[in-house]
Amino acid sequence: MAYLLTQFTVADFDEWQAYFDRNDTFRTEQGQRSYRTFRSLDDSTEVVVLLEFDDPDAIRAFTGSEEWHERMAEAGVRGVPEISILEAVAEKPRQSTAA
Repeated sequence: MAYLLTQFTVADFDEWQAYFDRNDTFRTEQGQRSYRTFRSLDDSTEVVVLLEFDDPDAIRAFTGSEEWHERMAEAGVRGVPEISILEAVAEKPRQSTAA
């Protein structure tokens, strides 16, 4: 598995989230397997998205496409997103809080 970590600022978080949700099929067609979205507790316009793909080449093709850039702009992303392509090296499963 490979992961795309994207950090950016949006004009309006709720509008961006709605656009992101409507475009799940597009991302899935490009190879996305799962995702998590986050926003800053201090500034709701600061967003982080973690997308899971099968391989890094799919991520490179996805982020290199003109359509990806157009959709980011349509979603209200300001400026150039900061992206990183990552691989998982360790994970700690969530611990139960029940006693």
